[in-house]
Amino acid sequence: MAFHFDAVLVMGKELRRDPERARRELRARAAAASAAVRAGASFVASLEAKLAGQDESGCDLMFDLLRELGVPEAAIVRASLTRSTREEAVLGTSLFEERGVQRGLVLTARYHVPRTRRLFREAHAPAEVHAPEGLWRWANERERAWIREGEPDAAAMGAEGRTEALFSLLEGALRPLPVALAGMIEIRAGAWLRG
Repeated sequence: MAFHFDAVLVMGKELRRDPERARRELRARAAAASAAVRAGASFVASLEAKLAGQDESGCDLMFDLLRELGVPEAAIVRASLTRSTREEAVLGTSLFEERGVQRGLVLTARYHVPRTRRLFREAHAPAEVHAPEGLWRWANERERAWIREGEPDAAAMGAEGRTEALFSLLEGALRPLPVALAGMIEIRAGAWLRG
């Protein structure tokens, strides 16, 4: 099966609640992104800013992980911009459009895929959203080890599932508002809570 993505956007992950698990999940996303670049994606982007309580920005952490896996610097786009999934969807879509991406790949954890898909669809992104496990066939041995280590276990899926349900409920409460206003409120709330 041929690889059919032009570029990759790696979603960020807050490190405050469970830093070790979060780092494993980010390593899994980096491994999948590395496999995607080797399979033909022209670049991999990370847009997460430095969040409150973190020593470094998500995009800098992702840059280091990608370089460790051998992704060339020229194929990495990092910009310390986002503090929420909504903001990543809006700015990630803009980045894909600016660079002429016909079919982008967005990587995030399994529990985060449904909400991320919805937000990227609402942003009219030329992209599909997948978990790192979806890149297994293109991954080398080291990347597969990182992907395996980063898969959320049942406890993480339960805890993160509850968090995702809460965010979806809050997004639903904003649905009666005009789309632009609801998106702006979400983005500002993300900046206030995480920045």
